[in-house]
Amino acid sequence: MVKRTPLTKEQIISEAITLADQGGLSAMSMRKLARKLNIQAMSLYYHFKTKNELIAHMADTLVVQIDRGVDENIHASDWRTIILTRATSAKSIFLQHAWLPFVLDSHIESGIKRLEYTNEYIGTLRHAGFPIGLSLKVLSLIDSYIYGFCRQLSHNTDNGKSSEEQAENFSTVFKPSDYPFLNEATALVMEHGYDENADFLFGLNIILNGIALELKSLDSQ
Repeated sequence: MVKRTPLTKEQIISEAITLADQGGLSAMSMRKLARKLNIQAMSLYYHFKTKNELIAHMADTLVVQIDRGVDENIHASDWRTIILTRATSAKSIFLQHAWLPFVLDSHIESGIKRLEYTNEYIGTLRHAGFPIGLSLKVLSLIDSYIYGFCRQLSHNTDNGKSSEEQAENFSTVFKPSDYPFLNEATALVMEHGYDENADFLFGLNIILNGIALELKSLDSQ
């Protein structure tokens, strides 16, 4: 009989992430995960004491990827570039793993990498001269923007149609003469489509401009 190679933590986490991506955290039960891995459910508890511990490791695995896009040569004082790069990377990961923002914002136990990420994020602002209170406000504001943008975008792309197709379908539900400005906006999307990255960066830069003004006002006090 060929001896089966034991599953590693990394293999279990990878399969758990796939399950969560397909149906959300509710679909990622320990029993269902065990079936996918062709093992007994109790075997999972050899590696993870609880489902929450497994979820914490899942989040850790993905959070690490957010900071990979940040250039290590960026000076610590360039908080704006660091946050913009982190936010862009986070948006990409959140769109692939829609359940992740909920975990990061919940009271589910934190893994080491998640704690390190949050500490590093706050540290970026503190090193740039932000008071701790303002640092926490900035962190909350940026996260809220990313979460909200991804949630809205997921609603717009659920049907699998392009932005041009969606705009064209929408244009048939109202009379252009009754809603001239809505018609103008719809026509624009029908002609040029929707650039989600440009839209995201536009909003993010507006927020960063406001944060920079707030920091400047503190310096002048």
